[in-house]
Amino acid sequence: MGYHNHTTTNSGFAVLWCPDFRLQAVARGERNHETPLILVDDSKRQSVVLCGNDRAYQWEVEASMSTVQALARCPGLQVRRPSAAAEETAARLLLEAALSWVPGMEETEPGLLTLDLASQPSEEWEQNGYRVQRQLADLGFSTVIGMGQTPSLARIAAVAARESGEILWHLDPDRRLEFLDRLPLTIAETGAELNERLHLWGVKTLGSFARLSHQAVAARLGEEGVELWLRLTGRLQRPLRQAQLEHLFEERYEFDYELNDKEPLFFLINRLIERLSNRVSRTGRAAAAVVLVLTFTDGSCYAKRLALPEPTLEHEVLFRIISGHIEQIEMKTAVESLLLRYEPADRVSSQRLLFGAGLRNIHQFQETLKRLRKLVGSDFVGSPRFCDTHRPGTCELVPLPHDIPAIEDDENTLTGPPTTGPIFRKYPTAATAAVRLRDGYPIMVESSRINGVVIEHYGPWKCEGDWWHQGKIWNRTEWDIELLNQGLFRLIDTGRRWIIEGYYD
Repeated sequence: MGYHNHTTTNSGFAVLWCPDFRLQAVARGERNHETPLILVDDSKRQSVVLCGNDRAYQWEVEASMSTVQALARCPGLQVRRPSAAAEETAARLLLEAALSWVPGMEETEPGLLTLDLASQPSEEWEQNGYRVQRQLADLGFSTVIGMGQTPSLARIAAVAARESGEILWHLDPDRRLEFLDRLPLTIAETGAELNERLHLWGVKTLGSFARLSHQAVAARLGEEGVELWLRLTGRLQRPLRQAQLEHLFEERYEFDYELNDKEPLFFLINRLIERLSNRVSRTGRAAAAVVLVLTFTDGSCYAKRLALPEPTLEHEVLFRIISGHIEQIEMKTAVESLLLRYEPADRVSSQRLLFGAGLRNIHQFQETLKRLRKLVGSDFVGSPRFCDTHRPGTCELVPLPHDIPAIEDDENTLTGPPTTGPIFRKYPTAATAAVRLRDGYPIMVESSRINGVVIEHYGPWKCEGDWWHQGKIWNRTEWDIELLNQGLFRLIDTGRRWIIEGYYD
């Protein structure tokens, strides 16, 4: 049973709890839930029970009880022992399932995650919660989810769901006191002394305690009472310690034999890529980079981070990038172990305009660029861009863009030649000219491109720069001239020679 919140507020938290986590980690593959199970600790002098499932508790098996006593109480009791590897795998599966819900979470304790739901509409909280629970149930986990306005209220809701036999409780802020009236004090996991004092006062539910005044609680119950009151009234906020997800999506393989050939290595990489891609795809993300680690029998290690042009999970692309890099590695000794790790990121989403331009296959584009760089050198591959200088025609090469932005129909963003008036067109190579002057103005021009009498001239316009750099100083004087029966041209005086730079169309 739970209370639904149909508001659109995005402020809220959820607690995803896997009760008896250590036992579920080792026994999640056992589908027979009617079998009583216990997890025992054999490290002490006398083996004791750490926890058990519901069937074991029905036979009055309790935590801290000796294993011998538990076996005597419950016929058919199955004993399991902790496994660090199983717990690590279970923790990873819980994180992956939670990551398919929200990006921000905290590993509060083993088997308990606190999720920040601010990135989702509140109308979708319960729907996504049930989806994640079904996903974990298919993996053999029994979980409960509590939702509330703060992390503390979400945890109380999760404990209430566990105690009531439900799988999800949503504590609606508008009905908080009504919800808390149904819960005993023990749900808040408070100390026995505080519970006893409240019981003597006639306070038996969390709702009754939340209705007390703050001053009365502070005067009679001290710090523990005030903390509980702040938790129940939704006034105790804390930031989440974000879980470290850098090493979440990785696969490791230890070879039982000496591997000196690359073909078996490629076969294994193919399988690991498929496995990792399936795991990452369940979270709605893609791989932004791949980390490759090879350990050799002589104790050496090779590690490389392969950044991808854009996040992807295309099997062919990932295999080609990884295998192409391994082909360049010189294996002097046998490979001992292999590790692949994905660095997840949100998928790139873009909506192409009908007449927009862009890359159809960015990965193939990047591979083509790599081949070009090997042929002509990295300094000769790129896109020309005007430099930030007053010197006309000065360009530099920059990395080629992934997408070519569409031109917007905005007067402030339009670039290019003017919409009215003549357009200036530069010659591919400027032509040297002989110029006759009168009183400092051009009157006759002779060159391999044009010859004629100047009937009109506009200018001069002088420009210079880089005088502060030795050997790079430049200056030029520009004239716009009209030749008889030939048109308009731009004439440049560089100080050493005259050139015809272009014409007006």
